[in-house]
Amino acid sequence: MPRLQAEAVEAMTRAFRRLESTITPPQKVDFRNSFVYRFANKGIHEALLQKLARNLSGLNAVAVLLDAGFVQEVGVLFRTLDEIQEDIIFLASAETNGARTERHTQYLEAFYSEAIFSRPEGSLEIPKPNLVPRRKIRAHTMNALGQGINASQALAAGESISTAYSGYVHAASENIMEMYGGDPPRFHVEGMRGNSRVATCAKDAENYVYRGLMSTIMVAKAVGDVSLEKALCGFLAEYESANNHRAPTGGSSA
Repeated sequence: MPRLQAEAVEAMTRAFRRLESTITPPQKVDFRNSFVYRFANKGIHEALLQKLARNLSGLNAVAVLLDAGFVQEVGVLFRTLDEIQEDIIFLASAETNGARTERHTQYLEAFYSEAIFSRPEGSLEIPKPNLVPRRKIRAHTMNALGQGINASQALAAGESISTAYSGYVHAASENIMEMYGGDPPRFHVEGMRGNSRVATCAKDAENYVYRGLMSTIMVAKAVGDVSLEKALCGFLAEYESANNHRAPTGGSSA
């Protein structure tokens, strides 16, 4: 991971630990013959902390996979990070913009629901969480935060990003064939260092780090940590200056 990106991830990690310390930690809950950890309060702040944890884990995983040349798996993580970062802004806006709706209630109920692996008697289907459609999440975010932004264009961009990376998630032939090459040509199932796609994904990764910083700022603002929000905004300004550009906020194409 390039130095500036590594410093940004370190700053996000410090912020995460501070935010983590302000929320009542998960409690042990009996599970089968052992236990699992669960939050007693299943609210927005706890959901934001969990999403932020996965965002940081994902950014670190991207760096490891890029170093090993696993472009396919990086593409899957980019798609995952797109949705995690969208979810953070969607949830945070309920607090920062007074924009909580029934969609947030539906989202939290689905988010905290436990997996069911058996069908109820008389049913042919296993019950699934009542998820908020991705399009609804994007639409809410644009309505809440999109002043001066063409909402329809932003939604279309989000959908195109999702489509671009779906080939990695679902292992489409077009994407799999990026693993093929060399002399003699073969499938590089142990990573493909030096491939041009590695360089492209490394460039794309900067965008996800940048958006991760903005997501962390949104969480700090949502939980009311004004000093942390201010410190992160200062770091973000320095990060933008050091990169000599303002990174895009809508993801990148594959």
